[in-house]
Amino acid sequence: MSVTRPRATTAPPGIEEHPDTSDGALQALRGDFDYFQVAGSGPTFPVAQHAAERFRAWLSEVGMFSHVGYAAYNAALDATRADIAAALGDPGGAARIALVQSATEGLNTVVAGMRLPPHALLLTTAEEHGSALYPLGRRATLGDELRLIPWHRDADEFLAEVDAGLRDGARALLVSLVSCRSGDALPAAEACRRARAAGAIAIVDAAQALGQVPVDVRALDADAIVTLGHKWLHGPLATGAFWVRELERFDTTRLGWRSRLELPPGSTDVNPDATRFETGTVDAAAFVGLRQTLAVHRALGGRVAQRVRALRERLLARLAELPFALRSDPHAPTGIVVVVPPGDAEDLVTRMWEEERIVVKHLHEPNMPEAIRISFWALHREEQIDRLADGFARQLR
Repeated sequence: MSVTRPRATTAPPGIEEHPDTSDGALQALRGDFDYFQVAGSGPTFPVAQHAAERFRAWLSEVGMFSHVGYAAYNAALDATRADIAAALGDPGGAARIALVQSATEGLNTVVAGMRLPPHALLLTTAEEHGSALYPLGRRATLGDELRLIPWHRDADEFLAEVDAGLRDGARALLVSLVSCRSGDALPAAEACRRARAAGAIAIVDAAQALGQVPVDVRALDADAIVTLGHKWLHGPLATGAFWVRELERFDTTRLGWRSRLELPPGSTDVNPDATRFETGTVDAAAFVGLRQTLAVHRALGGRVAQRVRALRERLLARLAELPFALRSDPHAPTGIVVVVPPGDAEDLVTRMWEEERIVVKHLHEPNMPEAIRISFWALHREEQIDRLADGFARQLR
């Protein structure tokens, strides 16, 4: 005798296509301190957090590996790939998107997978994050040669060094679109164009770019572009992706059930699209939250860039009153400003938190003096910029 059970809804919760984009609706911070560490992590928009939580609760209720849950899980990831491709200027290019849980994972995947001849010369910049330098360094320990190109805020000089490396036979170039060490916008598009013209693989790290400056795969002319969700997009943690122009230029160095999702058991092939680079189970709800974040940015349009430029101008004017050496290009279109203070940078950062309740970042990186990174976004207000400058002034006294 069959048992009749009440049917629960089988439709997964979606995202808000037209979210509230007012400052109050998007602000996640509790407000008893000032946060200037967006380059580390932009607090997740509440609407994105709620979208992720709704999907996560629903998926738990129906069971991820139920007929309903499994289909919704895969559909959510498919939709995320499509939205990311569109955000990168490649509408319809979902097949070129692989989802990862961080830019670090994405950079490791594409760097390790580059199909290169033995003992290849690899070019990168002295501005790169360890997430790029470490996997490149790993290739160097296995036989490749790594060359770091310095950045002195001179595009012509930088590109001349790229050209010199290519003449020396470089087979790959990795460059950030926005430097995590200075906030400068590097001439990535022209560097990639020259690298690809010479037959080298070109990779762009867009972790500090997407969400504050345009990232367009057509303009960048790279072979791969790596990004993430939790910085300038203000999306959930453990979300990221990379775009690949031609799959054949990169090997799959790791495999899992999602690498061959549609293939029969026992097959030795991999998926015919960029999902071949994906491996195991991820939190699909976090990627639903990322989709919601992208919907917020579509609604915001050009307002973010305009607001960041205005706040940057105010910040630079206030910092000029202080005994700081500016490490950033004053004309860069980003929300990152790096300064070198007199005295102990780490101690100043600590006192800014303990005595002023202001969060800034101590930078202690190879090949550069210790510095302080200030990173802000469109949700910041003029009075917060002024409190930051006044706090620095008090602490420096």
